[in-house]
Amino acid sequence: MSELLAQFELDDAVERQYRLGEAAERAGRLREAAVHFRVAADQRLGDAAVRLAHVLFALGEEAEAVQWCTAAVADGFPEAEELVRANSEARQRFLEHAARITVGAPTFDWLPPAMPSRRISPEAIAARTQALRTLDRRYGGIACHSAVLEHLAAVEPMIVVDDTSWTAVAEAHELAGWTAFDSGQPGTALPHFAKALTLARQAENEALIASVLTRAGRMFLHHNAPDDALKAFQLGFVAAHNAWADRRALNDPARAIAALAGKVGTCGEGRARTLTLTALARNHLALGDLPAATELAREAVESARNLRSARADDHLRWLDQEAREAGALLLAEHVSSRFARSG
Repeated sequence: MSELLAQFELDDAVERQYRLGEAAERAGRLREAAVHFRVAADQRLGDAAVRLAHVLFALGEEAEAVQWCTAAVADGFPEAEELVRANSEARQRFLEHAARITVGAPTFDWLPPAMPSRRISPEAIAARTQALRTLDRRYGGIACHSAVLEHLAAVEPMIVVDDTSWTAVAEAHELAGWTAFDSGQPGTALPHFAKALTLARQAENEALIASVLTRAGRMFLHHNAPDDALKAFQLGFVAAHNAWADRRALNDPARAIAALAGKVGTCGEGRARTLTLTALARNHLALGDLPAATELAREAVESARNLRSARADDHLRWLDQEAREAGALLLAEHVSSRFARSG
């Protein structure tokens, strides 16, 4: 009887450890979760070895995670093999996604789990993100990662109802990825970086794409993946070059045209194509090439026919203003037709 009671108490204690591990994992306290799951896995409780391996992969502890996956497969949990495979492919999937983003491919394959409970302006989102970024710089990612995740959970649903919030939410995801990395959780950082890239592409924010890829590259370097780091840095360089070409200041039109001409061929229909064509028109106008500028302006307005974008309209208005100042009235007429239709 005493042996049965002792076994019952042991089983109950191990079960409690498993539940504590679940709670810690849900709360994002992965190192605490690993401690609890490790106790349960040592006693071969259910799928504890699989859960432990999942947490260890997120923490970047790949060697121990693979050992527990091997134990889980031996105990009848074949899904552990897929866990090993998925982890080994995670960086490759991220870099493939980053490459598509860099060439301008729209990839929006996820949505927040809920609609926003209240409206939050992009300015308010950005201000809170900046405050949390200051905390990260001063006290480190561990000190503020949970607060960043709470902030992200509150603001992410805004992307469903307000396309002007895409950049602000992308910056929040970028910070969530960075603080996850600084908290020793590289496996949880990549999904945040991937979502930041997706939203930055939706907003056509090349500078933010470059920033995210630079941070991902630094994380890869820290975790002994120099080849993947180099790929991330190279893609980031392309995005930075695109950001330079897209800027409003027209200090070097010939160089901007060379960069933009290569970019326009990668753009599908929509905002990216409109912005690139408008930038090309403005730079050709700056060089005094009125025929090319006028044709590009016509293409830009046609590309924007079904587009509702304040950012694209701002760029077209800049072109209209510059065309009138240069006496290019036919070009200005093409651009003003856009606003005559929308009005």
